[in-house]
Amino acid sequence: MERYEIEAFLTLVEELHFGRAAERLRISTGRMSQTIAKLERGIGARLFERTSRRVALTPLGCRFHDDLRPGHEQIERAVGKAIMAAQGFDGPLHVGFLGAAGGRFLLEVVRAFRAEHPTSEVDLQEFQMNTSIAGLRAHNSDLVLVTRPFADPDLVIGPTLWAETRYLALPREHPLASRTEIGQEDLADVTLLRMPANCPPSVAEDRVPSRTPAGRPIAHGRPATTFLEALALVGAGEGAFTVGDQVNRFYVRPDVSYVRIADAPPIEWGLIWRKAHETERVRAFNDRAVALSRTRTAS
Repeated sequence: MERYEIEAFLTLVEELHFGRAAERLRISTGRMSQTIAKLERGIGARLFERTSRRVALTPLGCRFHDDLRPGHEQIERAVGKAIMAAQGFDGPLHVGFLGAAGGRFLLEVVRAFRAEHPTSEVDLQEFQMNTSIAGLRAHNSDLVLVTRPFADPDLVIGPTLWAETRYLALPREHPLASRTEIGQEDLADVTLLRMPANCPPSVAEDRVPSRTPAGRPIAHGRPATTFLEALALVGAGEGAFTVGDQVNRFYVRPDVSYVRIADAPPIEWGLIWRKAHETERVRAFNDRAVALSRTRTAS
């Protein structure tokens, strides 16, 4: 028995109409009739009762369908898994993220990705400022959603998914905290908390610059290892910290004020992954994230 005969039989069982079944399989109605007739000759009995008005299974056809369907579904699953494995879609995909906004966005991406690749597993994991890149390099994640800029020849830097307005987190009692916005030159009047020691230099310099655009020095304070630790230190008066506008939705605190840095560039977010471990599945997940980000921007 050929595979096309099995598919023709199962499709006709679902449609009980030769024309519709043939259309689903993209063959002619005559070819469908010939295929079913050949199958019945091989079995030695009719599987369908045909009249000018209806098509129905015979008792033997019903038993044949009940026996055939589970085996066919198992074969289809096996073939699908083999194809997915060959394309690099086998096994769980580990995706890391930083912060509430990143996690919320990735949940949407995962739902869309699973709709396209239902047999692919996706495991989300929250990282901290001091573990995101280390987790990627230690193979704890396949992709990580992080802020920019990055300059690393071993990493693939995906397109920017979104950008958020840059703010400065200040202690509530700081003189600048009462203002609606500040400029980059005002950073010379605060002490910026430092990023973790293992933070990429390009990201550290972007978030904790050493000088203002006019060249005025900016004081640096103690390092923070996690984002929540940085906000706690700000609230305790230990310094200030550069943040994105997601803080106004997810990180409201009574002891911290967020003031927009009017002339500063936005903070950009995107996925990164190891160049040596790039797979079709990694690229497909990034493509889905890019498509979703453009939809959100357009809306």
